[in-house]
Amino acid sequence: MFNAPLIALALCSLIATTSVAAASKYDSEVSAWKTYEDVAKWLKTNFVFDRNRQAQALAQLRQVGPNGALTRRPEALFEQRRGYCRDAAGFAKDALNRINPEHQARYVFIKNKYGPPNHWVTGFNVNGKLYVIDYGSGNHWKAMEGVHGPYESLENYKEFLASLSIRNFDPELVTWRDIEGQED
Repeated sequence: MFNAPLIALALCSLIATTSVAAASKYDSEVSAWKTYEDVAKWLKTNFVFDRNRQAQALAQLRQVGPNGALTRRPEALFEQRRGYCRDAAGFAKDALNRINPEHQARYVFIKNKYGPPNHWVTGFNVNGKLYVIDYGSGNHWKAMEGVHGPYESLENYKEFLASLSIRNFDPELVTWRDIEGQED
């Protein structure tokens, strides 16, 4: 008949092997990238905003609070190519810092004056100037998409965001912030 422990072990091994393969593909791809434009190009060409993922993440956030919020591991995003803003921001942060630690890529939190959804992007340095990479916006916030900068400060980036005509969006707060929660 069936040997349940053996089947469970085989499934765990398959999942671990798939995870290692995804990480290996991601590591290999990112090691070939030389500039932030390479990260932007990959996200623009491959990343698809997933409203269901966003809804799942918002529900988890409401249920459990910030410690339960979801952010997809960069390797998993590379493999699945779908997610929401936190997933894209995490991917960009990781890839930028691998390419050049001097980028000092960090998360930027954008609090929407009209309430959730809020937004996450990645800020980074190039020659002492601030740039922002954002490929995690949904269709309604497409005007935010791209690489923006150079800026002197996050306040300048906030001014740029405020100049966009986006329905139900007004940047109340734009700040550096570490992401709490769980990777999946």
